[in-house]
Amino acid sequence: MSLRHYMETLKESNLIIEVHDEVKFEYGVTEHLQTNKDKAVMFYNVEGSHFPLLGNSLSSREQLKLVLNKKENYYNFFQQALLNPTKPSKTETSLTFSNKKRVNFSHLPIPKFFPGDGGRYLSSCIVFAKFPGTDTPNMSIHRIMILDDQRGTIRIVPRDLNKIFQENKKNGLDTPIAVVNGYHPILALAASSPTPLKQSELAVANSLMRGKLSTIKTPRHNIAVPSDVEFILEGKILANEEMREGPFVDITGTYDDIRIQPIVQFEDMLYRDEPIFQTILPAYEEHFILMGFPREAEIHNKVSKIVSKVHGVSLTPSGCGWLNCVISVSTKNDGDAREVGLTAFEAHPSLKWCTVVDKDIDIHNSTAVEWARVTRAGTNDITLLEKMRGSSLDPSRNRDDNTSIKIIIDATKKKDKNGYERVMPFDH
Repeated sequence: MSLRHYMETLKESNLIIEVHDEVKFEYGVTEHLQTNKDKAVMFYNVEGSHFPLLGNSLSSREQLKLVLNKKENYYNFFQQALLNPTKPSKTETSLTFSNKKRVNFSHLPIPKFFPGDGGRYLSSCIVFAKFPGTDTPNMSIHRIMILDDQRGTIRIVPRDLNKIFQENKKNGLDTPIAVVNGYHPILALAASSPTPLKQSELAVANSLMRGKLSTIKTPRHNIAVPSDVEFILEGKILANEEMREGPFVDITGTYDDIRIQPIVQFEDMLYRDEPIFQTILPAYEEHFILMGFPREAEIHNKVSKIVSKVHGVSLTPSGCGWLNCVISVSTKNDGDAREVGLTAFEAHPSLKWCTVVDKDIDIHNSTAVEWARVTRAGTNDITLLEKMRGSSLDPSRNRDDNTSIKIIIDATKKKDKNGYERVMPFDH
């Protein structure tokens, strides 16, 4: 399963558009992706590069269903892949090895998204690195701000890649990496998923691909990567060189903090014939789905254990795909909705607001959800929790201890009262 196979599926479903006119790498790519947020956009002529560029490859629920090849129960399917990872097969050959050059970022269609950005950004690259002393690769998505033709500064959050980097740094070693670009979106979903330490996300991706994923070792650093991708860039995260990273617009649509981050020195670029480069527009739908959907699946899994039925989970676009959740459930007793909210906070600790509704409310219809909040939540239906763990992405958090409020709104019909049924349709 490759990016090219997926693009054919998008064409068959009329979920991709093509742009043949020249597009500026500064803000021009952004404008097209913002305008066509529900469809993938293929740019054939990005200023300064002869490589085509794909964006919005997973920017809608329709695309998500195509990616997972699952129209219903995709939460259960995704959760089962997390619980039952399977090792991918190995291969000795790859079309990605057809061409090899020294990395030169000036030749690649790397956008500058917004005027205040610190520079051009690699926003969609999946970084592969081996846990020290093992052959097990970790895969995760990291933004990289371009510094020059061969170097960038990488934002590393305190997760697995940071553990790998810190352990190598302690021993005075650089961290070899392989950066993959131009891939089937399932790889991005797996890379964005919460997996146990030292469990390979490649095995999760293989389960999601129903056993069709194969891997190959990179020629310079011997790191296992998917064999059917467009680009592989090999390099090292330098142990003792750092630089300011940012500004960068993160998922909340606000500029993230500027931090001192490690520098990556890139070496070789391997790529297919006529390859396709890939980007993700920050703070828009694709960013929301990649970060949010794996957490939706985790919320669905945990909440399913305390109520009779979960009808849907949505980390909403208005909540940046991260901070605000709407959950549709069937409850037995008044008060069950509060337990649903508490369970959602346990499943996704960065969550800030949680609204619980009944099956009759479309969780993807903001008007319907707001109506339920206004007409079904009374004096005793709002729970405010203070000084709770907050999200580092929330600009309103308490920066001294990284705490925030958490709010649960019980917008379900109450069992002992009448008058909750809506007569008029929501498009009235």
